[in-house]
Amino acid sequence: VGRVLVRSSPRGAASSLGRAAHPAGKTGTKGMCRLDGFEPGADLVRHPAVKGVPLRFAEAVKVEISPATHGTWETVDGVAQWKLALEAPGALNLNLGFSRFVLPASASLELRTREGELRVRPFTAADNDAHGELWTPVVAGQELELVLKVDEEERAAVELQLAAINRGFRELTFAAGYLKIGNSAPQGNCHIDVVCSAAQSRVGPAIDAYRDQIRAGAAFTLGGVDTCSGAAVNNTRNDGTPLFLTAEHCGIRSGNAPSVVVYWNHENSTCRTPGTGVNGTNGNGPTNHSNSGATFRASYAAADATVVELDDPLDPAHEVFLAGWSRTGTPSMSVSVHFPNTSEKRISFDFDAARSTNDSRNSSNANGTHWQVIDWDFGSTEVGSSGSPLFDQNGRVVGQLTGGFAACGNSGADWYGKLARAWTGGGTASTRLSDWLDPDGTGAMTLDGIGGGSVDVTIANAQVMEGDAGTVTLQFLVELSEAAEEVIDLTYSTQNDSAMAGSDYAQLTNVPLSFAIGETSKLILITVNGDTDPEENETLKVVLSLVGAPSVTISISEGVGTITNDDFVTPVIVGPSTVNGTVAEAIPPMLVTRHTPTPSPPGPPPPGMHPQPPRPAPLPRVRRRRPHVPAA
Repeated sequence: VGRVLVRSSPRGAASSLGRAAHPAGKTGTKGMCRLDGFEPGADLVRHPAVKGVPLRFAEAVKVEISPATHGTWETVDGVAQWKLALEAPGALNLNLGFSRFVLPASASLELRTREGELRVRPFTAADNDAHGELWTPVVAGQELELVLKVDEEERAAVELQLAAINRGFRELTFAAGYLKIGNSAPQGNCHIDVVCSAAQSRVGPAIDAYRDQIRAGAAFTLGGVDTCSGAAVNNTRNDGTPLFLTAEHCGIRSGNAPSVVVYWNHENSTCRTPGTGVNGTNGNGPTNHSNSGATFRASYAAADATVVELDDPLDPAHEVFLAGWSRTGTPSMSVSVHFPNTSEKRISFDFDAARSTNDSRNSSNANGTHWQVIDWDFGSTEVGSSGSPLFDQNGRVVGQLTGGFAACGNSGADWYGKLARAWTGGGTASTRLSDWLDPDGTGAMTLDGIGGGSVDVTIANAQVMEGDAGTVTLQFLVELSEAAEEVIDLTYSTQNDSAMAGSDYAQLTNVPLSFAIGETSKLILITVNGDTDPEENETLKVVLSLVGAPSVTISISEGVGTITNDDFVTPVIVGPSTVNGTVAEAIPPMLVTRHTPTPSPPGPPPPGMHPQPPRPAPLPRVRRRRPHVPAA
C-alpha cells in the first residue's frame, strides 16, 4: 500500500513547492494515488472571477511521490517501466508540479488517460533545467496515469519527485483533451476572434495589419492554479531570446517562475460573428503548443510590468512572433490581443488616442504610470485578459493590461501599465525592463518584432587545432532551413568564454552577413592565434542577430568554437599509487596521468599530442656454445 502525504494550499495564495506540512492519511493501492473528493462549485464561490487579478482555476494539493515510494515497476527487454495512476474525484482538470525532475537520455515521462491516450507530449531529458523543476500543461478530466520508461542501466539516474497535484474547479479551454462543457466561455458576445477577416470582424483592413502581433499573444498558468495573459517580446539583439511580458500583478516571482506554462496559438478555427449568440460560446482552439518553465528577469509594480525568459527556445513549428515595442510617444490607436475568461484568443480595437494617467484614474498625467483606453470601439476585455499586450498604431507593445471596467455592452475604460515607465523602473536589473529588452544598452526607443516565419536560421559549433605559430581558422556554418523569398540580413559578433579576444582569437563585432534569395548556407571565419603554451582547450562564442524584421526565426543563435590545445608537458603519473583487492577478485586498475593541467586516464594521446615513439628494444644477446666433441 502506498501512503500519500497531502495538504491543500492556503485559500487565495499561489501554490509553492515544498514538503507536506502534515500527512492527511491518504492510502491506496501501490499503483494508485487517490485524493479526497471536493466540490468545484464551492471553490468557484470562494474564488470569483474578478477583473484585475489573476484568475484562479485550481486548488493545489501537496504530495510526496516518487518512483521509489509509489507506483509499480516492471522490466521488459532491458527497458524499465514505472506506472502510477492518479485520481482526483470531482476535478474538472489536472496539472502536476514536480519539485525534482532529472531524466537520463533514455528516459521519457508520459501523461496518459486510464485508456492509454497520450494527452500531452512526452517529457524527456531535453526538459531538464537548472532549477530542477517541471510543471505540466493542464489536462482535462479527473484521472491521469504517469508512465515512465527508461533503460534498465540508467534507472538509477532518474530523479523524479511529484510535489503538487493541482485539481481544477474552473474549466479551461486550453486544457488538453478539454470537453466543451462550458464555464470558460466569455461573459459577453462582442469579442472578435483573431481569425476573423476584415469584413467578418467589422473592423475593416486594420485587423490585417496585426496578423503578426496576434501570434505574439499567449495565455499562461502559474503555480498550476492561476492564469493570465501575456506576449512574447523581442530584444535589440534580434537573437530570438524567448522573453515574455505580462503584468506584475499576475504574480510571477523568482521563486515560482519555473511553474510558468505558456500556451500559444489557442484560437478558434473559425470566426464567430460578434454580436451573435455563438460568439459567447466555447470554441475549439488547439491546446498542444506550449512552453514549460521560465526564469524571472525583472518586475516593476508601479507600471505593473514583469518580464521572464522562457526556459526553452520557441518551437519554430509554433510560429510565435516576438513583438516589437515602443517607449516613446502617445499611441494614436490601441489594439489588445487577449484571452477573455481564458477562452480562445480575441482582439480589440480603439481608434482614439490613449490617455496618459495613473492606474484607475481618469485625469491626464503626462508622467503617469499607465495608458488609459477610454472606450473600446470594437471588442472588449474580461477576467483572464490581465497581462495582455497593448499595441500602438505601429504594431509595437506599449503596455500590459492592469485592469478596468470595460466589458461587452458598456463604455468602460481599461488601464495598461506603461512599458516606458517600466523601462528604467526601480533602477536595478531586477526592477527594470531595459536590461532585458535592450541588453547591449543601445538606447533604442522603438524596436520592430521578428520571427514566426517558416524559415529557420541556425549556426553550428566549430572546432580547430590551435597550432604552435601563425593563425588558423574556425569555420562556423550558418544555414537556413529553406531558401527565403527575400534577402536575409544578419550580423554576428564574437564573445569571450574561456578563450580571450586578442590573445587567443581576433574579435569581431556586428559584422554583416547576408543571404541572397535562394541561398541557404554561409560560413563565418574566425581567426585563431597559435602558441606553444600547454593549456586546456578553450572556447568562444559567435552570436547571430537579425537586421530589420525579416520573416525568419533564429532557433540557434549561438555557435561555440573550441580551440583544441596541441601543446603538452611531459606526462607524469599522478595516481593511484596502490590498488587494493581480494583473492580471486578481478581488479581493473587505472593510472591517471597529467599532460596538461587536467588529469586523464592513459590511452591514446589526446588530439594534437604526438609522443615520441619508444625506441625498439635491443635484441637479446645469445651465447653460442661450440658443439661438444668427445676426446679420441
